[in-house]
Amino acid sequence: MHQGALIGSKFIFVLFLICCIMLTLVYNDFNFLKCKAVGIQPTENIIIEEEIREVKFLISSEKCKIVDLDPFSREAKKYFHPEKYKSCRKHDLLTYVTKNDNIATLHIDHEVAPSYSSKGVKCCYSNVTRKHNISNPDGGISVSSCQRFENNVTIHHDPIVVKCTEKSSHKQVYENAHIAITISEDVQKKIDNFDNNTKPLSILFIGIDSISRLNLIRAMPKTYRFLRDNDWVPLMGYNKMDDNTFPNLMCILTGFNNSMSYNICDPFTVGKLDACPMVWYDYRKAGYITAYGEDEVTLNTFNYRKKGFKTPPTDYYFRPYVLATERLTKVMKDSMTYCTGPETAGQRIMNLAKDFAFTFKGYPNFGFFWMNSFSHNRLNTPTGMDAKVKNFLEELTNGGVTENSIVIFLSDHGMRFGDIRLTHTGWLEERLPYIYISFPSWFQGKYSNEYATFKNNSYKLTSPFDVHLTLKHILKLQDKNYTITPSVSCPTCRSLFEEIPYHRSCEEAGITSHWCTCLGFAPVVLEKSLERAVVTFLLNEIHDTLRKAKGTRPCAKFTLDRVLKISLSQKLPYQNDSHLLVQIQTKPKAVFETTLSFTGDIHGQNFTLSGSISRLDSYNDHSKCVSDANLRKYCYCH
Repeated sequence: MHQGALIGSKFIFVLFLICCIMLTLVYNDFNFLKCKAVGIQPTENIIIEEEIREVKFLISSEKCKIVDLDPFSREAKKYFHPEKYKSCRKHDLLTYVTKNDNIATLHIDHEVAPSYSSKGVKCCYSNVTRKHNISNPDGGISVSSCQRFENNVTIHHDPIVVKCTEKSSHKQVYENAHIAITISEDVQKKIDNFDNNTKPLSILFIGIDSISRLNLIRAMPKTYRFLRDNDWVPLMGYNKMDDNTFPNLMCILTGFNNSMSYNICDPFTVGKLDACPMVWYDYRKAGYITAYGEDEVTLNTFNYRKKGFKTPPTDYYFRPYVLATERLTKVMKDSMTYCTGPETAGQRIMNLAKDFAFTFKGYPNFGFFWMNSFSHNRLNTPTGMDAKVKNFLEELTNGGVTENSIVIFLSDHGMRFGDIRLTHTGWLEERLPYIYISFPSWFQGKYSNEYATFKNNSYKLTSPFDVHLTLKHILKLQDKNYTITPSVSCPTCRSLFEEIPYHRSCEEAGITSHWCTCLGFAPVVLEKSLERAVVTFLLNEIHDTLRKAKGTRPCAKFTLDRVLKISLSQKLPYQNDSHLLVQIQTKPKAVFETTLSFTGDIHGQNFTLSGSISRLDSYNDHSKCVSDANLRKYCYCH
């Protein structure tokens, strides 16, 4: 290399180094000025990401800046460990169901029988019905005596349990539960009233609990590629509106925020959920055939420490079937019911959704199906189900369901606890679940303006309130007499078929500051007196909540173990308040996080709780002394 070229290369390198130092100084100086304005000492390194690169944004408006993180960043990859699919059986199923002209038949597969016993098998089946218990109508089932059958037998729409024994020894070698979705008399009346000259537009919800958009890309790449390659429309700025499943799904179904859901729909009192104005009742009133199914019966949306429904909320209500499956031999994984007999709990829900959608493909229907069993408790468990979910969505497409239905594939939130949740990536992922929507091609043509507007809203801040109003808008497209009522909890929210303002704040989307991803947070160091004041305020909030509630006397009083992190929000031009994101670990061991707001100088210590307090460690095992689902996260039982 020539000497001149060598000197030139060194000069360019030195110049580059000087530029990097200058940029760092400017960046840190900006953060210092921002912190100084409220009386905070910034940390030496404000950069959250480990990699030094230009920060990209999903949304960058005057009122909202959501960082676009890499799903495979160095921070995220530390917690990502793919798993393989785990089958629940060694042999093919011994029994199966077929349908022909609305007649369902249970069969014994005699070709498979030798795998279970070389001496031959004999089988019987029992009918499963919902037990009408006055105090807990959603909690039990009745199982009839077992009726013997030889090769096949006609079954009806109630679930059945089938048992098979070895002929000679009477030893049980097989047990399973089945259900056939056949057309009941009430549903037949809806079909008879349907105008065959109109093209029905159905709704199919497919939900998987606790999966962020980033973890869907990371843990379920086959599913993600299928969605992308088949033009499913994502909502990239979809932000949850509250802590866990119940408020976020209730928001979609009712348009209520968390407090209204509990006050108006009171899930702790038998019959109150039945009177709750859920949108599926509107669809049923409009002649739609409705269905709801969810796995993990003790944990699911309307029954986790709640009373559930007094009467079935939909035409096809699959809780009795799921209860029957969970009485079979269970295999637990991550403390969740992974196997129910010879089938995974998640695949059973997918099969229900598929059967329902195929059975009523030519008629207007509204199906709501939710899976918890392979996603709720661990970040990596969904990796093993990736191919199964992708194949399921592919079957819906190949079977024509996506040409009859708007299919909404979504989650309620990301992972809410565990090690990743203590990171910046985990904070963001918890608040940004995935949601992808498929529209029939004929809908894209007939309602081209609505479809174009929906796609245009893809990169804007949206919330479950908007999804609720979109469901009402869809019903209005089908029934001109239907009246869309605005969300009482979010008057500024709107249907996704209407233009969402690009410059939209979390408040305008019905999202409180604690759950808002529009506020960029950077770590800061508080003076010790301020740090004590912040921690004291947070602990007092926890203790006051417990003190005011009934049945919390067994709960321990928390003291500070250590401050994990305190971060300061970026103050956007329209805001008067600043926000602190606070993470602490306590004695007894618990990890809490909350967002505090304050106006002016922080030394005034006029803090306000912005939303609620999050619990970042798993607390199920040590909060059993409290029955109230909302209070359990604040309790550590003595």
